[in-house]
Amino acid sequence: MLRPLYFLWKVFGLASYSYVADRRNKRVATDYGYLNYTFTVIWLFIFTVGLPVQILALNIFDFGSQTLFIALMLYYISSYTSAIVAVFWVSIIKRRMFLEIIENISEVDNKIRYTPQIENCMNRNVMFNIISEIILLTVNQCFAIIYNIPQYASVPFYIIIIKTISNVPDICNILVLFQFFNLVFMTKQRYSHLNKRLTNWINVAVSSPVYLDIENDRRRQSNRAADHVIITPVCVSSFGNTEGTLKQADIRLLRQIYSELYDITCLINDTYGIPILATMCWMLTGVLCSLYEGLLNFKVLGLTDAVYAITYSLLVFKVTLFCHTATNEARSSRILVQKLLLEGNCMNECTEDLKMFSLQLQVMKNRYTACGFFSLNLSLFASVVSVIASYIIIMVQINK
Repeated sequence: MLRPLYFLWKVFGLASYSYVADRRNKRVATDYGYLNYTFTVIWLFIFTVGLPVQILALNIFDFGSQTLFIALMLYYISSYTSAIVAVFWVSIIKRRMFLEIIENISEVDNKIRYTPQIENCMNRNVMFNIISEIILLTVNQCFAIIYNIPQYASVPFYIIIIKTISNVPDICNILVLFQFFNLVFMTKQRYSHLNKRLTNWINVAVSSPVYLDIENDRRRQSNRAADHVIITPVCVSSFGNTEGTLKQADIRLLRQIYSELYDITCLINDTYGIPILATMCWMLTGVLCSLYEGLLNFKVLGLTDAVYAITYSLLVFKVTLFCHTATNEARSSRILVQKLLLEGNCMNECTEDLKMFSLQLQVMKNRYTACGFFSLNLSLFASVVSVIASYIIIMVQINK
């Protein structure tokens, strides 16, 4: 599923490994040879040299506003810095963490044991996200190139090279976000599937008979004996079978899967915490710079800046939305376990395990953060929108 993005990550230095065929074991292994760091080193060098060159190139143009010049300078600094941090952190410092996350997700899949229909549906959803992301990235860059062609006709050649290279950090930052998007989405799918299992258990437990007291129980049993009717209680589905009583092993397996998903969430935060923090700063300055430049030069650059502002806003919204839904999916498990306990149709051993499971869910709180500084959720997006509006007002007033 991730193969289309893998080649993009490889070209832009975000995947410092390659896949080689292991004929003895008949499997695919990963190689961390020196040649795999070629693109990583090249882009690190270009970004490091390109940052001061880009800042010096800003002095050539007359922007007509000191505030706009400072905003553009902050934007390029954040863009190049976040790209350097992303490439260095993901490809060198945490180069093995991405594959470890994928392997852990595969281990969880082996324990869940999907049906072929469910597995195909999950794969199609991930593939749809990847294709839509690639299309968005391609359309955005093609629009920028086509729109800037008339402007390149009257500028020196070295300015064209600088402008072209200045788009590469943006692509690199977006590709890091795509890595983060898909890993969070894949984790959310596993939480959602397990919550469906809990919901099925609750629905079956509700339909089974609940005896309020011993006297009513005896009356029902006597009526059954008199009518010579054998009533089989409704069974609760387990992991291995579609029908069968809720077993202690099923709950323990569920607890183990949730524990592994919690570890995957921690790995994602540890791997992408610093790059996401730098990328969020880049997107915030990008929205501010695009909106402010569009307001000042509405007739000339209004459409281009509007497209960039919308793109950055959509990226921020997608980050916060995916993390928010994944966190809520994990939190909803607490409610489902409590509902299953309230039905009171489980055996004593299962009840004790459900209580331990409820305690485990309270301790293992899943949330996605930007290096621990703030949580990634829709509340953050609302705060970002208010901050952007406030800064735009302040910048317009300063320009006056």
